[in-house]
Amino acid sequence: MNPVVMFIAGLIIGMALIISLVITVMRTRMVVAHRSGRTFEDTCATIEKVVGEAKGWGFPIETWNFYETFAKKNLVPKGFVKLKVYFVCNSALASRLIEDTPSFVGMMPCSWAVYEMEDGQVYLSKMNVGLMSMMFSGVPGASMKEVGRVDDIFLAEVLHPDRQAGNEAVTADRRVKAAS
Repeated sequence: MNPVVMFIAGLIIGMALIISLVITVMRTRMVVAHRSGRTFEDTCATIEKVVGEAKGWGFPIETWNFYETFAKKNLVPKGFVKLKVYFVCNSALASRLIEDTPSFVGMMPCSWAVYEMEDGQVYLSKMNVGLMSMMFSGVPGASMKEVGRVDDIFLAEVLHPDRQAGNEAVTADRRVKAAS
């Protein structure tokens, strides 16, 4: 077979494999659920404490009791017993991002869902902003990378009950400052 044809065929096959890999990673890692080592109530309280006390971070929109909304409409998804959605934001980062790229306002604020299943397992589900940051450059990429880094710090504090009670937000705030 002609070496040029073999090269082109190899290039096409290689590109197809890379595209398939990227699609697989995005589908499996873009929105992730993390199992919490805490109860539903403790997971929620810890989110409120850790995010609420970290400098520059907060909840610009009231927490949504999604389960209650579903229950009122008789639409509770099978297997769920509790479900709340938190809207997490850093106003300075958000302002810088939408000033640079106004269309990104449609993605704000970041939402974190805490839910408990019938088997008693509690999960925190959210978009993987750090992974998403890799798709952007400039202010959007830098802003999302910073959010992703801080999200990881918050998640470590929230998901693990072995963290010392009362110190989660202080520890997260120190780590957030250190990471900046």
